[in-house]
Amino acid sequence: MLIIYRVVWIRREMMEARVAKEKYVRTANHVRLASAWLIAQRATETASLQGRPVAVAVLDASGAPVLTLKMDGAPDPCRDIAMRKARTALAFAIPTHRWHERLETLSPAVRLGLPLQEGLAFFGGGEPLSYRSEVVGAIGVSGASEAEDGAIAQAAAEYFADLLADG
Repeated sequence: MLIIYRVVWIRREMMEARVAKEKYVRTANHVRLASAWLIAQRATETASLQGRPVAVAVLDASGAPVLTLKMDGAPDPCRDIAMRKARTALAFAIPTHRWHERLETLSPAVRLGLPLQEGLAFFGGGEPLSYRSEVVGAIGVSGASEAEDGAIAQAAAEYFADLLADG
């Protein structure tokens, strides 16, 4: 009986130690390169069908770029704008096209100040990428009109969701 009690006690200690450590760290899912390629491919295919060269940025959950690309003919600044759109969608976990309506609900100081923050973009073309209700990355698209950028980014985000759908 003593041996069995000792094993149970050791297992209990190990479980308690694990729970204690989990108070201080968290595990996060991130978009990986393989899915970033597929997402970017869907975005560039959609843009090509519209005859619109764009730049695409895919970020992981920490905001680090996983993949950036610029189609032939897309203006050079579009790469940075796509990155800003992805960063904004990731930081606030909403599509960037929804910022217009969201800003209207905020105080005048925030409405004026928030869009001036470096590295953000509050217009269409950025979409968060989610897995099991957790934002795991974001995509930003720039080079077409705001509406077209938004539609391209949304198509890529929906494709990502379909890749991960159960069933």
